[in-house]
Amino acid sequence: MKALLYTLLLIVGMTGCTSQEKTTDIKWKERNLPEATLVYAYDSLKIDQTFHLISWNIKDNRICFVTSGMTDRFLSLYEYPGNKKLFECGKIGQGPGEFITLNAGEATDGNILLYDIMGRKALIYALKSDSLQIINRLPLYNDEEGLCKPFTFITQIDRDNYLMKIDDATASSWEIANLREEKAIGSLTNSFRKPNTSYTPFDFIQCIHDTTLVVAYDYADRIEYYSIKDNHIRPLFAMGSRKDQSELKDYDDLMAYYLSVVSQSGYFYCLKSTSGTESGNLIEVYDSEGKAVACHMLDKEVSSVRFDSEGNLVGYVPDINQTLLYQFRLDN
Repeated sequence: MKALLYTLLLIVGMTGCTSQEKTTDIKWKERNLPEATLVYAYDSLKIDQTFHLISWNIKDNRICFVTSGMTDRFLSLYEYPGNKKLFECGKIGQGPGEFITLNAGEATDGNILLYDIMGRKALIYALKSDSLQIINRLPLYNDEEGLCKPFTFITQIDRDNYLMKIDDATASSWEIANLREEKAIGSLTNSFRKPNTSYTPFDFIQCIHDTTLVVAYDYADRIEYYSIKDNHIRPLFAMGSRKDQSELKDYDDLMAYYLSVVSQSGYFYCLKSTSGTESGNLIEVYDSEGKAVACHMLDKEVSSVRFDSEGNLVGYVPDINQTLLYQFRLDN
């Protein structure tokens, strides 16, 4: 599937136009990963429901899943640890409170952020004891032509400001926006994506802790560090592959890429696939300065990771008739 996707993406990419905002190339830093230590799952949890997952989160003793491809009840709340379903909600439609297009971002404080480009809105849900409560409703803003900008991910920075990831036909970029005031207050173009290339091979995961933004690529063995401070996004350095995806000649070059990135106690935990599949078992751990402080090899392959309130790493695995969650204790 990856090989076919890669071929299609290159074909699409060659049709793009060449205009792009001029940016400074990011500096380079060696990764210097320590030897991986093997970590065994100490417990597992089975949930008798499958999810076409677009987001999930754990907060206290609750876990929430956001599922795409459903017309209603795409938000599910469960006990954690445990497998009892407590609540479900969400509806696709054009009525009040419904979503026309469902997209998921990342909120602070263990909350869930969903946004609707056609509906020009973003909602933040808090995980309650037996429900999901909307605690914030925010408008999205338009481009020069009066259309909502093509946001591909939104990450909450603080109470009022959000990092808006934007991918269009010619460039990938970020804007820092005050959504309450519906305006961008800072921006930067991603320098790794070159003209004449589709944005999809350069899709990336963004994770923010304090004033540090970490970007890990879905289709490249590459991590980038940025500073977000005083409404400015500044590139710091990159680690890993220097190759632009349009330069790749062999599918094997796409075997290593990142699946999930989470922050915990000032560190960034990056789940990597090394087999060209949608699951992996390598966890690279970096501090806020980009130093590789640990490397873990999980005994189970997972497709996404989160931390629970006890500090355990939780890995998500989709199965045919159920969902599996594995719990790991990591010692850095």
